[in-house]
Amino acid sequence: MRFGRSRRGTDGLVENLDDDGTQEEALRVLRSNLQVVLSDLHNPTVLVTSCYAREGKTSTCVPLALSMAAAGTRVVLVDLDLRHPDAHRLISRPNDVGVADVLLGRSSLEEALQFVETGDRAGLYFLPAGSWEQSPAELLGRDRTAVMMERLAEQADIVLVDTPPVLPVADTLVVGRFAAGALLIVEARRTPVPAVLRAKTLLTRNQTRILGLVLNKMRARDAAFTYGYEFQYGYSGNESQNGK
Repeated sequence: MRFGRSRRGTDGLVENLDDDGTQEEALRVLRSNLQVVLSDLHNPTVLVTSCYAREGKTSTCVPLALSMAAAGTRVVLVDLDLRHPDAHRLISRPNDVGVADVLLGRSSLEEALQFVETGDRAGLYFLPAGSWEQSPAELLGRDRTAVMMERLAEQADIVLVDTPPVLPVADTLVVGRFAAGALLIVEARRTPVPAVLRAKTLLTRNQTRILGLVLNKMRARDAAFTYGYEFQYGYSGNESQNGK
């Protein structure tokens, strides 16, 4: 299978939000570290998740995908957060056909993939979540999910997958076994250490390696650089009060 380009365009791509380049530098460091980790693994699929909602997982995953694509890496960005898809908004792409449609047999993978130009003849493939309002965990647990992820991995240097937070719902635990591992996004000064340990335990018990932890939304006094984004993200229920 070879992917065809569709729905091109560079307008609307998520922009760097800092004025002094600290976020951009943080992304370069994260990109470099992730490439080193993946060099020793056969499976190029990486989940990007968090303990709770609104910790910055999507607003880390999308710029990381764009950064890697701009550096010449073959990237597929997948939105597996079927409950609250948000990646398409950050890059201004439609969400009418996506993962749910592929898994339900309503669309082929080639039809659902979108090519996003990032400048200088670079770009990435994007697979949005699509529309699905029933049980995402049950849908993602189907054999078709494994087949879909395998096909994506065959054509990419890295498949970055935006998944729901670990503690409120089971979706990420269901798909974790299809990936090389996960990046756990943690909001500085807000997410308690016991929650991080619990998320780590849940992931590892479900055969998902922790490839790294990203401490997000740091302040200047916390470290030599700050790294934070301010996109909104919500989950209904008490868990949404714990932040993105």
